[in-house]
Amino acid sequence: EKMTNPNWNSIIVEDDPGESKLLKTMIRQYCPQVKVLTEVTHVSKAVDCIQKLDPNLVFCNVSLSDGSAFEMIDQLDGFTGHLIFLSKSEQFALRAFRYNAFDYLVKPLTPEVLQDVIGRLTVRASQTDSRSEVAVSKAPKFNTILLHAGGMRYVVQIANIIHLEGDGNYSTVYLAGGEKILVSKPLKYFEDILPAKNFYRVHQSHIVNLENVKSVQNGDTQMINLSNGNSTPLSRRKKDTFLAWLARQ
Repeated sequence: EKMTNPNWNSIIVEDDPGESKLLKTMIRQYCPQVKVLTEVTHVSKAVDCIQKLDPNLVFCNVSLSDGSAFEMIDQLDGFTGHLIFLSKSEQFALRAFRYNAFDYLVKPLTPEVLQDVIGRLTVRASQTDSRSEVAVSKAPKFNTILLHAGGMRYVVQIANIIHLEGDGNYSTVYLAGGEKILVSKPLKYFEDILPAKNFYRVHQSHIVNLENVKSVQNGDTQMINLSNGNSTPLSRRKKDTFLAWLARQ
């Protein structure tokens, strides 16, 4: 069989030795264009390794024994390689894409999934020169968010989100320009990942973007009027903290 020169120098960051070994074996068997430089188990070790070995691809389990993959990336200064996140659940997918992840793979991995992601990565790399790659990784981390809805992926500017309305396991995201996107995620999910300095959960079913609050209306129920003409209720429980929060901004 002809050997292809690996064009991906990768590091595996994974705190479960069994999972790490499995991934390495799968890469060796199915992705000859990927070389595994080393495997590490801790955030602290991963940061050192990435800075020393300068891989252009990192496979990273989201939860590590001494922290999370996101903490690792926060400590890496100007890493321009590609990140592929691995996790047992989809819980952190949106956050991963806010960290410019190339992909987010839910375990258990299969050879098909791995071959597919490396294939797409290779196509992407051949389409972009190194200058634009650097521009992507240097972009502010929290300016866009990825929403999955109706089989589509939408990349949304966080600044364009006016408010979100929750209904059980679904949330409607209202955007500047009048668009709304229904996402099968509970409101709590967005409360956890949207920047807390801009987004406030004003009611059990509503999160608002502070930038879009026009006024707060007194009445039997307090209402918050927003820049798109919509209004949301302000819960009694949240009223004092919300008004104090607004005054601080």
